[in-house]
Amino acid sequence: MARKISGEATMEELKELEMLLMQFPELQYAFTIVEDIQAVNPVKGFTPEEESRLASEGLDRMNLFLQQSQDAPVIRTMAPWKIMAGVAAMVAVLLSVWALWPASPDRQAFRNEVVTKTGSKTSVILPDGTTVVLNACSRLQYDATRFLNGEREVGLTGEAYFDVKHDPAHPFIIRTGPVNIRVLGTVFNVKAYTEDATVETTLLSGKVEVSFPQGSNGQKVVQLQPDQKLVIANHKDQPVQDSKKANFSITPVKNITAGTVATPDAEKPTTAWINDRFDFDNVTFEQLSHDLERWYNVTLRFKNDRYKHEVFTGAFRKQGIEDVLQALQLMSGFHYEVNTKENVIYIW
Repeated sequence: MARKISGEATMEELKELEMLLMQFPELQYAFTIVEDIQAVNPVKGFTPEEESRLASEGLDRMNLFLQQSQDAPVIRTMAPWKIMAGVAAMVAVLLSVWALWPASPDRQAFRNEVVTKTGSKTSVILPDGTTVVLNACSRLQYDATRFLNGEREVGLTGEAYFDVKHDPAHPFIIRTGPVNIRVLGTVFNVKAYTEDATVETTLLSGKVEVSFPQGSNGQKVVQLQPDQKLVIANHKDQPVQDSKKANFSITPVKNITAGTVATPDAEKPTTAWINDRFDFDNVTFEQLSHDLERWYNVTLRFKNDRYKHEVFTGAFRKQGIEDVLQALQLMSGFHYEVNTKENVIYIW
């Protein structure tokens, strides 16, 4: 976009931009904004502090625009670097005219938020270069200004895969309910849905430190090694547990190789969702129902509570919800009915 309005784009780039605007019409409004301000002369003489502040505010406004113009983020075939390059170009143009664009007085301290809905996922590159992939029904919050100042902290509800940019001087902190995760640079997965009975942190490489409440003894701090998963009981809306009883467990991460309902490949079940694969290992049907609801955008209701406690292990890739239910039905013997009008599945 920036190269076109500056007259530097080649014919091939102009054709590519035209095709992208046709393929992703939601970007047309952003391009119109860029075109409208092309005649404004660049502001010169910024100090490094001013450039940092203006760049931060530009990122904030672009994130706000993308959030408002895109109801449900979806996975697209467009390369991530192209999307980020387009956003970066727009931020560069906005930076030159920021003095003419007054800030909103009710904006909440440059707060940024990315949300995914049921049946969708999206990827985000944070200001420090950290890559985050959000699973369905997830929310990531961060502050671009603080990131640019070295305060790398995010809030998470739901599930996300993190590839954290290495920076020993500035720890990366994830806050999800009462659980805090501190890293310097690593790859890991966090699953922390409010409706789930547990909060799970799976480390794939590097090192993380997780702190969380432990009974009446205050905070418990656990350091994970690669290929370890920490499962913490989520005791929301429940009385404080016996302080002598551990509310967490650490288990090795394993590939599902036996007892599956579909042929798996060599992927870790914890992060297989990134590649559109739905894996589950030794979970109850009630726990599994939450993932099925988020994954397939349906509602599951049990008419017979006995099936809530059935335990399953399996793997699926791109099968429909009825294919999944039929495979599970062979293992358990339950019945189900799909109400397409209300998008509800009844289990009995």
